[in-house]
Amino acid sequence: MTDTDVFTIDINDLTIAEVVLIEEMTGLPLDALGQPDVPKGKMMQALAFISKKRDDPTYTWEQAGELRISAVSEKVDPTDGDE
Repeated sequence: MTDTDVFTIDINDLTIAEVVLIEEMTGLPLDALGQPDVPKGKMMQALAFISKKRDDPTYTWEQAGELRISAVSEKVDPTDGDE
């Protein structure tokens, strides 16, 4: 496994257009990520897809599904940050 096989993202770094795309792709609001009773797989894949596509415009949805997740130890609040 290489560093490119691991996915990390700062939710607060997303653009509005990226949030819209994630919500369209998943059918869920971004803050569903913090809800324990909501499935996370599609949301994580969408976040990975957006993140990797920034560096590689040819990156695919399928490639994003193959990534491993490196979780940060602190809880992230998707509604917290600069407006």
